[in-house]
Amino acid sequence: MKKSYPFFMFTNCKAEDALNLYLSAFKDAKLESMDKWSEGSPAAPAGTVQSAMITIGGVTYRFMDSHGHNHSLTPSTSILVICDDEAELRFAHEKLIDGGFELMPLGEYPFSKLFAWVQDRYGLTWQLALE
Repeated sequence: MKKSYPFFMFTNCKAEDALNLYLSAFKDAKLESMDKWSEGSPAAPAGTVQSAMITIGGVTYRFMDSHGHNHSLTPSTSILVICDDEAELRFAHEKLIDGGFELMPLGEYPFSKLFAWVQDRYGLTWQLALE
């Protein structure tokens, strides 16, 4: 095996908007690459994301736009981010909750002194925690 990546397909063709949100929400996030669909592609409109890679907390994720599928992202799969401190967690929460909603509100839980489970406006879910 050469590589393995968590992979997210945006059937609403909003991958680039989502990537920009994630780059703004996490201070160490880095866009590694982005290629766009060309004119005449049957998979997605020209100019949308064919393949993009972003690294957050040392993990690289792959994103793409597509259309014509009857499925979407689901909360049963989420990205868990262990934050360095409360300020970082609250900042990420504020960015990700804008236009989205909480599956578990920001607060203290038996497993974390500060935790939130958020579905962002693009449908991707995030678990934000302090250890």
